[in-house]
Amino acid sequence: MLAAPAASLRQVPRARYIVAMDIPALIETLGRTPSATARATGLARSTIQRIRNGTTSPSMETLRELALAAGYDIDVRLTPASDPAAAVAARVIADPATPPLEDLPGWERSTPDEVPKIEQWVARLDRLAGTDRPTLLRLAGQYSAPQHRKGARFFAPKPGLTQEQTIEVANSALGGVSGALSGMAAARAYLGHAPDPGPVVAWSTDGDAVAERLSQTLREVDEYQPAGVLVAPTMQAYLVDMLTPPNWEHQIVSPIQAAIDLYGLGHDQLAFEITEGW
Repeated sequence: MLAAPAASLRQVPRARYIVAMDIPALIETLGRTPSATARATGLARSTIQRIRNGTTSPSMETLRELALAAGYDIDVRLTPASDPAAAVAARVIADPATPPLEDLPGWERSTPDEVPKIEQWVARLDRLAGTDRPTLLRLAGQYSAPQHRKGARFFAPKPGLTQEQTIEVANSALGGVSGALSGMAAARAYLGHAPDPGPVVAWSTDGDAVAERLSQTLREVDEYQPAGVLVAPTMQAYLVDMLTPPNWEHQIVSPIQAAIDLYGLGHDQLAFEITEGW
């Protein structure tokens, strides 16, 4: 992450705050040739050339010199993990409805870009959890928590609206869009009870469309609302084996995905109840 511009030799015409560094573009703005960039940064010409060609990964010190020459500094922060590939990896390991690792490349629910990420998480979870299934699901929830998902949008609970009505509103917002409900909606569907208040999660491959509909009824806010609705982007694999429970019109994530999500939301007891006896 780049912080606000610092005083430097040259100012790149960009926004005041940048959330990601495009290294080749940054090098290009500093000089049309490796020699020009080397003069601006104090780095070796050969180093600039290797970075530009993608044959080496720059160190943090090198990145900072590039950023400073462009009028920026680097701000490195630790943030809570929320990688959808972690949840899918747990399902690859433990869910019969999800194909084994070797079959993922040809699976219609995964893209070529997603498969390597899922493979990496399978290795991590296998290393961290081994054959302990409860630990596997708990860790998968921790590493894919919906409230920390990049691109998640949050809606405050509406006074006078019951949890059941809030679930109805979230479900209506999903209408016609690929997605499913989780959180307290899944707990009510599978267990017949849920803490009230409690978060309702709407997973979707088109979160912005769902959020736009939801904003017609609920007020969007900047931070996670433990009693509100959370709309988060996801992979298609999350929606495998989702169902519509009897007497419901709602699309609910599968039991294993519900358990993973509940662990991520901090509702360990509900997650345990869903998976008890597996």
